[in-house]
Amino acid sequence: MELNGDGHLDILSGSYSRHEAEMAGLFQVLHGSKDGWKKPVALNGSDGQPLILPMGSGEGDIIDRICTRPFAVDLDGDGKLDIVSGNFRGTFAWFRGEGGGKFAPVATWLEVDGDKLSVGMHGDPFFVDYDKDGDFDLFSGSAEGGVFWFQNVGSKTAPKWKKGVTLLEAAGHGAHGADAIQFGDAHCKVPSADTRVWVDDVDGDGKLDLLVGDQVRLMHAAKGVDEKDARSKYAAWSKQQQEFFKKPQPEDEAGQKAWQTEYEALDKAKEAFLIEEATGFVWLLRGK
Repeated sequence: MELNGDGHLDILSGSYSRHEAEMAGLFQVLHGSKDGWKKPVALNGSDGQPLILPMGSGEGDIIDRICTRPFAVDLDGDGKLDIVSGNFRGTFAWFRGEGGGKFAPVATWLEVDGDKLSVGMHGDPFFVDYDKDGDFDLFSGSAEGGVFWFQNVGSKTAPKWKKGVTLLEAAGHGAHGADAIQFGDAHCKVPSADTRVWVDDVDGDGKLDLLVGDQVRLMHAAKGVDEKDARSKYAAWSKQQQEFFKKPQPEDEAGQKAWQTEYEALDKAKEAFLIEEATGFVWLLRGK
């Protein structure tokens, strides 16, 4: 997107958390120029400080402000780009734009009927006028998967959200055999967990389609190993793993190091008969 009005496209990204000071997922921007993109810098608010999501006062509320996933959109129709960001908790914070690449330093939460709008965990917002009424609606995936649509029943200048509609059920992290011995990818029939959503008319038929990315773990028999043999060895290895985790984990540093070394050896032993691949797919769900 063109974030700061200089005529060059910029790249906006979130992050999990900064390393120094209090945990917070900063926003990074690679400003465009006639020679390409500049080095990434933290995006500051109009007060000159890095934009940081708000946080509740309860124990564990740090997850409100980490794992940021921003989307730039003129949400209130004032001609200035805003930033709406998802987070670890699954809620969505709105930094209002002030023009010229500047943003209000304090965000407000998107709400539904007085409660924070939420998808559970790991919200990743995408905005589009899905119902063709002139304002932006919100889409998101979640850590457990699925696709959720929050209709804007307000106006172009005053958004108001309706409770979410599930367009695709959350499959969960075990959808593609993460907890079962299933080889290959033939069993992958629907999007799995950690879904990300893009909405567009992919096939040019005048109807909006859903592009859904996911994350999945695939298993294959190692080279030269028969699949039946791999299944048997994996079952035996799983029992070893269960027994290992039954042992109390040491509290002293030397004991923890020895524990970690033993676990790494157990995990590496699996490579003799099994190949695991952490990957994902992009699914096309055509609009009707």
